[in-house]
Amino acid sequence: MKRLFKVLGLCAAIIVAGCTESIEPAETPILTESAEPARLYIGLPGDDTDTRLSHQETDMSGRTAIKTLWETDDIIIANGIPGSKDYVYEFKLVEGNGTSRGVFECTEFPSGYRPENLSTNSWTIYFPGDKIQGEGDYLAFSYNGQTQYGNGNMDHLKAYHTLRLVCGDMNQYATFNKENINLSGEDLEESSCMKFNLKGLPAAVPAEIELSYSAPAGGTSSCFSIHNRLDSWWTGNHSSNNTTSSKIKLTLEDFTATSDITAYMMMSNYPVNLQNGGTLRVTVRMEDGRYYYCDKALSKNTTLHGGRLHSITCTSWTEKQVSNIDGFDNPEDGVQVLQEATVGNGTDIIIMGDGFAADQFGKGGNYERVMLKAYEDFFSVEPYRSLKQYFNVYYINAVSDENHDAEPYFDSWGAQNGAVNGSASTVFSTQFTPGATTITGDNDAALEYAMQALRAKGGKGGTECNDEQEVSIRANQSLIMVMTNVHCHAGTCNMVWTYGSDYGNAFSIAYTALGNNDDEQCRWTTIHEAGGHGFGKLADEYGGYRYTSFNTSIWYNLRNNHSYGVSRNINEHWTEEEAAGWNGFDWPYTTSSNVYWSELLNEDLGYVTSESLGIYKGANTLEHMFCRATPNSIMRNQFADDGRFFNAISRWAIWYRPMKLTGSTSAPDFESSLDEFLAFDRTITVETEARTRSISYDPGMLPLGPPVLIEGRWEDGKLIIVE
Repeated sequence: MKRLFKVLGLCAAIIVAGCTESIEPAETPILTESAEPARLYIGLPGDDTDTRLSHQETDMSGRTAIKTLWETDDIIIANGIPGSKDYVYEFKLVEGNGTSRGVFECTEFPSGYRPENLSTNSWTIYFPGDKIQGEGDYLAFSYNGQTQYGNGNMDHLKAYHTLRLVCGDMNQYATFNKENINLSGEDLEESSCMKFNLKGLPAAVPAEIELSYSAPAGGTSSCFSIHNRLDSWWTGNHSSNNTTSSKIKLTLEDFTATSDITAYMMMSNYPVNLQNGGTLRVTVRMEDGRYYYCDKALSKNTTLHGGRLHSITCTSWTEKQVSNIDGFDNPEDGVQVLQEATVGNGTDIIIMGDGFAADQFGKGGNYERVMLKAYEDFFSVEPYRSLKQYFNVYYINAVSDENHDAEPYFDSWGAQNGAVNGSASTVFSTQFTPGATTITGDNDAALEYAMQALRAKGGKGGTECNDEQEVSIRANQSLIMVMTNVHCHAGTCNMVWTYGSDYGNAFSIAYTALGNNDDEQCRWTTIHEAGGHGFGKLADEYGGYRYTSFNTSIWYNLRNNHSYGVSRNINEHWTEEEAAGWNGFDWPYTTSSNVYWSELLNEDLGYVTSESLGIYKGANTLEHMFCRATPNSIMRNQFADDGRFFNAISRWAIWYRPMKLTGSTSAPDFESSLDEFLAFDRTITVETEARTRSISYDPGMLPLGPPVLIEGRWEDGKLIIVE
């Protein structure tokens, strides 16, 4: 029995499908003075219990349901134009906490119109109002990422419980009415809930439940909707996200060792159609890495409707044997989704490791620890911390035949740089140079693993991505992080550049060692290589070398790189004093008015004061010929106390890439995006907290190796590396 809204006197007519456009609200007088709050009275009719989903099981006419008990912070949204957010009325619970009947009040009125004075054809009600205010929010709502805290606990359900009620007629105006909204009828879209009654498991601490479906021959297994879905929706730039999956997961935390599990998982409003002859499988993963599954064969066609409480009981279990954990051969178990973008389609980061043998894997193993640390380190500084919602992040198990046996190299003064190579067979064949900080590896193999991760889990909700062209394009625009299982000071980024875009629309592979037995050293090496070079496409800002002869081709190359979205944090450097030592070059002198970041030098912006933004000779590994914007930064010496931040021009370059890759900016080019960047940058704090963490730093440590620039070109949706 579906739990639905029935509206009594709310509007002139009720309709749930067939709307393709809506009439603009009729003009009505604007409020001229403060008024009493508008009210909604929402609850169950009498003492009857309906199937409204919340946090308490109850009995309704012999059926188990979940009863609503309103809570103090509950919000109902009434939207006058659900395709937009122009007429959104927020009603907050003021009476009825802990009961099934609530009184909700609205005290703020868009454009001064009270809801009962506004006539429209498309009043729509949404819950929860803190997450859903219109059609776009409702359709984009994701049921991924659910976590239950403790056996039998239901507290997590509220965060994934959604309601939508349309009341209106596309051909008629209706006025809002504050009469009772009774929880019954056939006109509501609502989440459903799955209850797991799991008994007779081997006693252990559970970590995850997966519900999967295998269809009979000729059927479709991808039946679980990841988002809310509608057969029709109100006008606007919205449509149903029809992403489906053959499996859905629930994470378990705060459990003790047990043989019996009671768990709850919210699901989409959309019906789940299961076919006669298909099989539902419940798989439980334990904290120790063991898996147990129970299969339920279906003897008839079954539909799991929205708005209902469903249940599955399992008592017979089989231990699942995982013979190969490598993500390339066994992507189901060997690829993990760390996060999905919540803005646009997202841009991809795929993390993997080299030189980790089979003994390094498993839940809580060293490989997982390194992968999770790389993920956390990457987003631990600005602007990445505030851009996190633009990224999809995955890690893929890459099992080497042997653990890496390269040994850290110490020179005669005791400084540690690079490593002495051993003979271990590793999946990406990473190699070091003693006394230097470079790492080489098999780029083709790393790119293949990245593509496999996207095939396995790159669809919405961690589903398979079966479009090979999409897989190829995304992988070839991604950041690939290869964490190398050697404790030494080394890191190198292979950075692909292409013609045809000003935002560096090609992949990078950042090879990073784990630091000289120092987690903070590894952290800042990861940020420099993966965050600076890999995603930001930034150049090094340190010097060290000098040309004894040169021509202006190095400057022309830099200007070209700028136009491709590469090395935006450095500029050519040429002064009258320098020119006196060289003859025959007619090149404009570098000044605050023509340096690449000249617009950021406006003192009103504050960067000159807060970051000492200016023009400082030395960058791109050279003591002269190039300049940088700040005395120090992550791209010069990320280990120094004053160097653990991305300066303003670097932040602008980093910010611009996800804006273009995800279509989140209307700026036609980098220079035109300045105002958008400044608006973003004013909302973040370039943190100094991290500088208080100690780092094992030897003055004899060399700068990390400069990035390797690789030319590529896009042809018919494929990236081709120019040899």
